Amino acid sequence: MKPSTTPRVVVLDREQRELLRLLATGLPDTAIARRMSLAPRTLARRISSLYQMLQADNRFQAGAAAERLGLLAGARADEHPKSVAV
Repeated sequence: MKPSTTPRVVVLDREQRELLRLLATGLPDTAIARRMSLAPRTLARRISSLYQMLQADNRFQAGAAAERLGLLAGARADEHPKSVAV
């Protein structure tokens, strides 16, 4: 996807940040689903939603967006939702 010229604000909750962190580690979907206690189809829907929010086409672009926006550095699972400009 092509980046928008106007920054958007995206709010990621704790679960979305955790999913993004796990995607960025390179774990396969089956391992991520187990760690998050999700059915494979539920995980696929959540990944798709996350890609849309970050305007990413794949996990590499999502990971790059997360790194660029500082979502991976010092990420803690107990933090409150974060707003980020995308």
